[in-house]
Amino acid sequence: MSTPATTPLIEELDHFVARSRAPRLRNMRQFAEEEIVLPNGPFAGRRFTVERQPYTGLFLDAVDSGRWNRIFVTGPTQSGKTLIGSVLPVLYHLFEVGEAVIFGLPDMDMAGDKWALDLLPVIERTKYRDLLPRSGAGSRGGRVDRLVFRNGAVLKFMSGGGGDKSRAGFTARVLVLTEVDGMDTAGGGSREADKVAQMEARTRAFGDRKRVYGECTVSIIEGRTWQEYTKGTRSRIVLPCPICRAWVTLEREHLLGWREAGTALAAEKEAAFYCPGCGAAWSEGNRTQANMGARLIHRGQDLGEEGGTTGPVPETRTLGFRWSAVNNLFVTAGDIGAEEWRAERAGNQDNAEKEMSQFVWAVPYSPAIEEMRPLDSRVLLERQGGGKRGEVPAWARRATVGCDIGMRMCHWMLIAWAEGGRGHVVDYGVIEVASDEMGVERALMAALRTFRDEAILPGWPGGVAGRMRPSFSVFDSRYEGPVVRAFCKESGAGFFPTIGFGATQGHGQTRSYHHPRSRGRAVLQIGEGYHIVRTAPDFVKVINVNADHWKSWVHNRLMAAADAADALTLFQVLHSRDHLALIKHLTAERQTQEFIAGRGLVTRWEQVSRNNHWFDAAALASMAGHLAGVRLIGTEPVKGETEKKQWFNRRT
Repeated sequence: MSTPATTPLIEELDHFVARSRAPRLRNMRQFAEEEIVLPNGPFAGRRFTVERQPYTGLFLDAVDSGRWNRIFVTGPTQSGKTLIGSVLPVLYHLFEVGEAVIFGLPDMDMAGDKWALDLLPVIERTKYRDLLPRSGAGSRGGRVDRLVFRNGAVLKFMSGGGGDKSRAGFTARVLVLTEVDGMDTAGGGSREADKVAQMEARTRAFGDRKRVYGECTVSIIEGRTWQEYTKGTRSRIVLPCPICRAWVTLEREHLLGWREAGTALAAEKEAAFYCPGCGAAWSEGNRTQANMGARLIHRGQDLGEEGGTTGPVPETRTLGFRWSAVNNLFVTAGDIGAEEWRAERAGNQDNAEKEMSQFVWAVPYSPAIEEMRPLDSRVLLERQGGGKRGEVPAWARRATVGCDIGMRMCHWMLIAWAEGGRGHVVDYGVIEVASDEMGVERALMAALRTFRDEAILPGWPGGVAGRMRPSFSVFDSRYEGPVVRAFCKESGAGFFPTIGFGATQGHGQTRSYHHPRSRGRAVLQIGEGYHIVRTAPDFVKVINVNADHWKSWVHNRLMAAADAADALTLFQVLHSRDHLALIKHLTAERQTQEFIAGRGLVTRWEQVSRNNHWFDAAALASMAGHLAGVRLIGTEPVKGETEKKQWFNRRT
C-alpha cells in the first residue's frame, strides 16, 4: 500500500517504463492508410486508401503476412506501381521501422529524379517531413547519393552502373529496386554477377530477415522482372463475377467489342470486359464490384465454388505479384478499347504491340523476331549413337567433310550418312595453322595439305567396304579465299571451296543468299539451299551456300529423337563431358523467325558466342551430304542414277 510520500516515486517509475517501452510497429498497410497523402495526380491531397485500387490491399496484405522476404511486382503504367512497389517500402522502413534502406536503380543520374519527383513530395505531405535532412545531401537539391534522416535512418542510392566496388561498401537489411530490368545483366567489364545480384548481396548478413522489393514494367520473357514473377509465387488476382458468381481471372482476350468498331470513339463506347465463365458483359460498376471482392491466389492454386482455396502455397521466398488492365480502376474498359483500336491500326505495329503488352496488360512483349525451340546442351551431351571415334558405322553409304577456316585453327567434321538421311558424326577436330611462324597463306596451305594427305585421302575405317573416303570435302573460303580455292583446285575430285550467305556471315553483317532459278554459263548446278558456280579468273567451282538453311537442317536433325530415321548422332565417348566443347559450338547460335513484309516468316541464325566453328562445319558437311545424294525419307529423291553418275564424273 502506497503512502503519500511514495506516490510521486511510483508515478515517475510508471512514466519511465511507459517511455522506455518500444512503440508497436504498424504493418505496411496500416502505415500506408494512416500516413500517406498523395502528392499529385487526380487524387492529389487525398489520403491513400486501398479502396481506390483494390489490388493494393491484396498486395499489402501479402507483404504483411511475412511469408516472403523477396517481393517483385509489375503492373500497368500510371496505376500506382511506383508508389506501392518502391516509394511505400522505402518510407515504411525509414520512418516506421527506422532502419537503413538501399535504393537500387540502373544509374546514379536517376537518383536525383527519384528523390525529387517520387520520394520527397510524398514525405513532405507526412509528419515525417520534420525528419528530413537540414544540411548535407538532400537538403538543398543537387546530386543525391546518401541521405541521413534526423531519426538516424539512412537512405543509400546504389546504381547498376559503374564498377562492382560501387556496390560493395554498404550493408542494409532492406533493398528496394526500381527499373529492375534495366540492370539484370553484368556489365561488360564486370567479373561478378549481375547488378541485381550484387545489390542483393548487400543484405546477405541478415539471412532470412532481409527484405528485397523490386518493381518494374515487364519487358520480355527473359527479363528479370518476369523471371522473378514466374519463378516466385506467380500470384494472380481472381474476381467474383457479379452475374454468375464464378471466380475468374480476366486478361486481354476478355476485352471485346472494340475490334469491330469503325472509329476510336466507337471502340470506346463498345468495349467491355466479358466474363470467361458465363460470357456476360461487365459494366464499369460490375468491374468495380468484382475488384472490391478480389482474392489473391498463387501458382498451383485455385478457388472452389464456395471460395475456398485449393492447393498449397508454393515453396518459395519470392512473392511474384502482378495486376493487369482489368484491375486498374483508373481507366475504363472504353479507354483500353480505344487504345487497342488505335494500336491495331498504328503505322509501327511492332512498337504499338510492345506498348500495349508492357504498359497496359503487364505481360512480356513478344517481338516480331521470335527464337525458335533451342537445342538443349544437356540432351545433346547424351546424344550418342554408338561406335568409337573415327569409326564409320556399317550402315553408312556415304561420308562428307565440312571445314571452317580460321587464321590459327580450322575446325572440321566428318559425318557418315545412310540412304534415308540418317547421319552420324564420326569424327571432328582442329587443324592447327602455324600463321605466326610461316605467314598466314603458306601456313594455311601447308595445314590443309597435311589434313588432306593424312586424313581425307586415306579415309576412315568402317562402312560397307571396310574403309570409307569422303564423297565430298568442302572448305569455307570466306576467309583467305584464294588459298582455299587454290588448295581445292590442286586436290581435284571431291574438294570444293564454299561461300556462306546468311545472317551470321561476314563478321556480323547480313549477306543474303539468292537462289538461282536456272543453270547457265556461270551457274553449273542447283541444289537445296546451295548452287555451284564457276569463278573467274581461276575458273574454280565454288559452292554458294545458304548457311541459315543448312544450320536449320542440322538443328532439326539434332532435335529429332536419337533413334529416328532422320536423326544426327554423335560417336560414343567414355564421359559425356568429352563432347562438351563440341556442344558449346553447336549451341553457339540461336534460330529466330522474323516476319518480313512481302517475304513472310524468314528464319535466321544469330550468334550468341563466337565459338560456333564446329556448327559451321556440321552445316557444310550436311550440305555436302545432299550434294552426294543424301535425301531425307519422304523428300524428293535424287534424279536418275545415270544422271547422278554423270554428275560425279564431271564434278571437278
